[in-house]
Amino acid sequence: MTDVVGQSLGQYRVIQLIGQGGMARVYKGYQSSLARYVAIKAIPVQVDNTRDNEFAQRFTTEARVIARLTHPNIVPVHDYGEDKGWAFIVMEYISGGTLRDRLARAEAQHTRLDLAATLELLAQAALALECAHDNGIIHRDVKPANMLLRTEDHLLLSDFGIAALLEANRAFTRTGANIGTPQYMAPEQGTANAVIDARTDIYALGVVTFQCVTGQLPFPADTPMAIVMRHIKDPVPRPSALVPGLPVRVEQIILRAMEKNPKNRFQHAREMADQLKEAAYEVRRGIRRPQQTVKHQSQAQPINQANGHAAPIIPLAPRGIPGQPGTCLRCGAANNPHNRFCTSCAYDLSNVRAQVDRYKAPSGHPLRCRIIIRNGPMTNHSFVLHQDITTIGRTAGNDVVIQDATVSRHHARLFFHNGQWFIEDAGSANGTFVNGNRVQRPIPLQNGDELRLGDDIIRFELLG
Repeated sequence: MTDVVGQSLGQYRVIQLIGQGGMARVYKGYQSSLARYVAIKAIPVQVDNTRDNEFAQRFTTEARVIARLTHPNIVPVHDYGEDKGWAFIVMEYISGGTLRDRLARAEAQHTRLDLAATLELLAQAALALECAHDNGIIHRDVKPANMLLRTEDHLLLSDFGIAALLEANRAFTRTGANIGTPQYMAPEQGTANAVIDARTDIYALGVVTFQCVTGQLPFPADTPMAIVMRHIKDPVPRPSALVPGLPVRVEQIILRAMEKNPKNRFQHAREMADQLKEAAYEVRRGIRRPQQTVKHQSQAQPINQANGHAAPIIPLAPRGIPGQPGTCLRCGAANNPHNRFCTSCAYDLSNVRAQVDRYKAPSGHPLRCRIIIRNGPMTNHSFVLHQDITTIGRTAGNDVVIQDATVSRHHARLFFHNGQWFIEDAGSANGTFVNGNRVQRPIPLQNGDELRLGDDIIRFELLG
């Protein structure tokens, strides 16, 4: 196919080639109507100068499904089309590099990635996969090169559906190329007539986690087929043998995700995301075993298991002076200025998460929100949230921990998208409600909304 740099694909001027794999090419483009740069993934739609009508129809169908994926950790798709012999998908242009770039830098410097921060990024990738799987899309090529970094701690997964589109493209399959990347392929991807499903992506994310934690791939070999055969036959090396002192939970997550039999893996990507978040929390706090939890109760107050009485209200930590060293932006507690993390809510006191707060209020200040707990054992506790994902639940591993037995271990998530905060339920036992209405799917929040998680009433407020 002819290169299109300097030409246009639809309404997009093609500036430069920024990536290539198989028959697909990725270009940086410019959309003059909205004065923005975009990324363009292009796949040939012709075979021997003849239009592949079957592929073109499949492309349109798949592109429409991909374009409907909306999630804070999925690269947004703006448009799709066909021009000059190329079928193309137009996505947001992310300039922060990829997880593969970060791994390459660490290798060059003979270091490993920061464990807690990386586990948090991989949890975001798992949540992106959960969204895709819920919409019937299997990625099939999960790898660090497809994990883009909008900021240091905000990951976006890209290339959903591209592997399936390439498989349907005669120009690609005629070359004999494999669908997927051998280093990250699940055993079933190298087995004839095996079922490819959501658990295939979970295996690949397990391989990525292994690589990020240990600094190397689990099954190196000289040829792609040899790598595939090792994934099928060889036992997974124990990460702790490569990284002495690796937390047990982290190794367990990797080994479970990389089980040869899909039935033994995490069955849902959200399960893996929850485990990765909890592991990251434990690494930051130096916890070596999971925190004990109490059983769900029907009462509005959690029961103290020692004496059967209602648990007392949890006192507020000493308040700090806003903006002063040691004062937690999230919960407002005072800390030793030399602390790295808040002793009350585990917030990173270096305030690196503020980098995501790019959307401005009319005042010119970053638009943030605050949740204030109105009843239960944490009455009057409040938390300021950034323009990213905030998890809420009863146990360690959540961004906001509400110590009430009526709140599930992983209860709800608040996330920011296109200038708006949304809330979604995380499969809680007692439900998430907004103004008395149960949350069935992500819904937008307005200033003053009343949220209810279990028996806890929470007020949502915008700050700017």
